[in-house]
Amino acid sequence: MEEFKLNLPELEHTLKKKKVNAFLVYQKGEIVREYYKTEKCAQNVFKVNSITKSIISILIGIALEKRYIHSIHTPIVEWIPNAPKEKQLLTMYHLLTMTTGEEWNEFGDGVIFPNDFVESKNWIDYILNKPIIEQPGTKMNYNSGSSHVLSYILQLATGMSTAVFTEKYLFEPLHITNYEWQQDPQGIFVGGFGMKMRPKDLLKIGQLCLQNGCWNGQQLVSSNWIEQSQQNRFITYKHIGAYGFHWWVLDRDTCNVPYHTYFAMGYGGQYIFIVPQLELTAVITSQMPKRGLVPLKMFVKYLQEVY
Repeated sequence: MEEFKLNLPELEHTLKKKKVNAFLVYQKGEIVREYYKTEKCAQNVFKVNSITKSIISILIGIALEKRYIHSIHTPIVEWIPNAPKEKQLLTMYHLLTMTTGEEWNEFGDGVIFPNDFVESKNWIDYILNKPIIEQPGTKMNYNSGSSHVLSYILQLATGMSTAVFTEKYLFEPLHITNYEWQQDPQGIFVGGFGMKMRPKDLLKIGQLCLQNGCWNGQQLVSSNWIEQSQQNRFITYKHIGAYGFHWWVLDRDTCNVPYHTYFAMGYGGQYIFIVPQLELTAVITSQMPKRGLVPLKMFVKYLQEVY
């Protein structure tokens, strides 16, 4: 583990050659690496894109612990009674694992932004009306719509907006005060993307997960939920790994990675990595709209080399 810590400058040097805006590493209780391309990269909020999804996952775990939600296996019609008949057996588990079986083209052979979805007048109605073309619970298909429905359910189950719930139970304890969050035409905070944050605040999210949901002696989200979220549940796309509850998962079996690693990933090269065995979490923010997987490949290569 010491070798890993000592080799971090080498990884930083490699990342600096790319369009990386920030590289932060927290290991064994302290920040051991903190690189920013400019002072602006350190202080300003930037789009984290689909890292928003992994934050939504943490919020679902908090809502379960607070008993706003009783089970992720509860059908969504408990909150959305007008869901089409073919979707009445869909559950939060299907949404969290992106296994709803819906027709949804967003990721796989490159990245396709769901423009029809975001340009629709009512995002929830748009999602609910997408047909099911595969048996739910059998195959992961990347779907920002599922994440948005989770945000909607949070709002309905808690009686407060997703942002208010987030501030009360997550951001305030973590002292995250500087952020922005997009809303849909109906005012629902976007579950799949749309959040802007500072790199150092993303690192706090990683630290919280690394510490099994505990922050300054307070259990913000249950350790069981953190454990459940990082389980390898469905194989996804080549070179990316498996999927848990809105977290991507790497391990020896799926990607020849020596240490169990799970991560949040946002379009354009935004990442939060958690490597429990190394007591490490890392954040990479980038400006790589066409090559967003480059930081992931570099981090994976580094893990493989130091093993």
